[in-house]
Amino acid sequence: MPPDLPDRTPLTLVTGLDRALSARIAHTLTTPGTVVVSHDLRDVEHGRVVRSIHRMDADGTDHFSLDDVELEHGCVSCTLRLDLLPLLRTLHRETVARIVVVLDPVVEPEHVALEIKSTVVEGPGLTPAPAGDDVALLHTVCGVDAARWLADATGDVTLAEEGLGVGEDERTLAQVAVGQVRFADTLIVERADAVDSAWDLARLHAVLIRLAPGAGMRTLNSQQSLDSALMAGALSSGTTHSPHGRPRRPFDPLLAGRPDLTADCGVELFVYEATRPFHPGRLHDALDALLDGVVTAHGRLWVAANPDDILWLDSAGGALGILRVGSWLATDPEVEADDDHRAVASMIWDETYGDRHSSLAVLCHRAVPDEIRSALDGALVTDAELAGGPEYLAALPSPFGTEHHDPCDDLELSDRSSAVAQGAAEQTTTDHPEGDDR
Repeated sequence: MPPDLPDRTPLTLVTGLDRALSARIAHTLTTPGTVVVSHDLRDVEHGRVVRSIHRMDADGTDHFSLDDVELEHGCVSCTLRLDLLPLLRTLHRETVARIVVVLDPVVEPEHVALEIKSTVVEGPGLTPAPAGDDVALLHTVCGVDAARWLADATGDVTLAEEGLGVGEDERTLAQVAVGQVRFADTLIVERADAVDSAWDLARLHAVLIRLAPGAGMRTLNSQQSLDSALMAGALSSGTTHSPHGRPRRPFDPLLAGRPDLTADCGVELFVYEATRPFHPGRLHDALDALLDGVVTAHGRLWVAANPDDILWLDSAGGALGILRVGSWLATDPEVEADDDHRAVASMIWDETYGDRHSSLAVLCHRAVPDEIRSALDGALVTDAELAGGPEYLAALPSPFGTEHHDPCDDLELSDRSSAVAQGAAEQTTTDHPEGDDR
């Protein structure tokens, strides 16, 4: 056990859209003293989940169990809170060197990390406490199918249309795919020889290393096998700049991990910044520029009609969400805010507008950055509108309340957006990885 975690059991998450690849990754992580847990959620909306547990004793002896877990309310969160989280706490109290949790394809690891950290659970022999008191999420490994991941991550197909949907979950495949890779500390890319061309494979790599710049990565073709030695090398090739179980927060560096900002195979990552507010109506129209040819965009927005609110934008492929994640310090200097928020505010403080600003990181694969910048510039309030004063600006008709989603009839929050909001509400002061402080 790591010396700085003497009282917690190390935990590794395995994630990805491909169940078979996740299972192969988990197999390479199964060493003496390891317990591998997985939940099959394909029938969860009917209140039934299949849980499998593979234990390998210190002497290498394997033990398997397969159980049906009955839930009163069939949903992903119920599975986590009523079964997985108590199980993690129970396993910690047994002779276990490491726990590996294989996530169902519809589960985003950042959401699980937040549940582990903050959700209080109890059970037989367990006093009320979060699972994070007993286990330490140190690593997330994500499997990527090279032949289809980029198409999945840039489309607008919903989980339901893909046959993965659970209940009223309206997330898209792109939201899940992007969320899984972004939270990864290690990427295992398979089927490289099934990609149409070397250029397409290079483009995929250009996207992945900008989306998860701190992660270690191994790319395999169909003739190469994934084994324990290869996995060990992949795990050790990552950096301290990957999440390592830490959920994102609104004032984390948008370029954490120091990603490459040069263009490669048409892929480019750039930051858009503005020190005047967006006109709400024109911003709504300009958001279309982020829904075509863009892998993902995320960051903070200052909207004229919401002068007190920090709005968080998060997009993946053809889906985009905006929600309120806090208040600007300019609204109330005594408002509860984390150290990162105060650090950003001190760098950009304006005598009139305080810390209000907009800052977005945009990862393109087909879109032209200058066209996106132009569309966003055109959505900013004009000098004449600014001259109207704060009351005029606050009274502008706005489609943005505490949350907004495009397409506009999509009313479900993505797990990633709600994870950022929950992270903001917790107001923790954990040190963030080094990176650009914008």
